[in-house]
Amino acid sequence: MFEKIKKFYKEVITEWSKVEWPTNKELIDSTLIVFVIIIIFGIYIFAVDYLINLFLDQIIKIMK
Repeated sequence: MFEKIKKFYKEVITEWSKVEWPTNKELIDSTLIVFVIIIIFGIYIFAVDYLINLFLDQIIKIMK
């Protein structure tokens, strides 16, 4: 059992050394892109929610 665990950790270390990590610039650029996309989608969802709310308020006023 311990041999399997030992083998597993050796394989993990081997695979870990093959990982190509991003540079600081790539990491910062990717993070900024994610933030910009989140902000854009947030504004879009807010606008759609606001317009649907206005539409439903008008329908409720008509129904009264």
